[in-house]
Amino acid sequence: MKDLAMDDHQEELPLHFGRPFRPWLYEVSHRRLVLRSQAGGEFGETVDVVFLDVLGMKLKSNYASLSIAPAEHLAEIDDFVNIPERHRSRYMKLIVSDGVGEGFVVCGTFHVLRE
Repeated sequence: MKDLAMDDHQEELPLHFGRPFRPWLYEVSHRRLVLRSQAGGEFGETVDVVFLDVLGMKLKSNYASLSIAPAEHLAEIDDFVNIPERHRSRYMKLIVSDGVGEGFVVCGTFHVLRE
């Protein structure tokens, strides 16, 4: 599996994947969320977007394509996830979208894994 780490690379956002994704795994004990696009058809590899240290999320059941971008000032996130001021610099607020519906993930970091 090839690991394309995106830690502390918010300047590389937004990311766009022109392939379908869906929530694949959430581990409460490790606060780890995986969105997966499986290999098959025109897509020769499986792609996982792994969010770590997840504090909150709002996701669709599937995405026709996937865009990940920084959330500027989204009151819905602030109303949903209460991050103490002293910890706010440790977390990213990310918009996840397919251009039709929008959700969010608040996390410490994320990685893109290709298999």
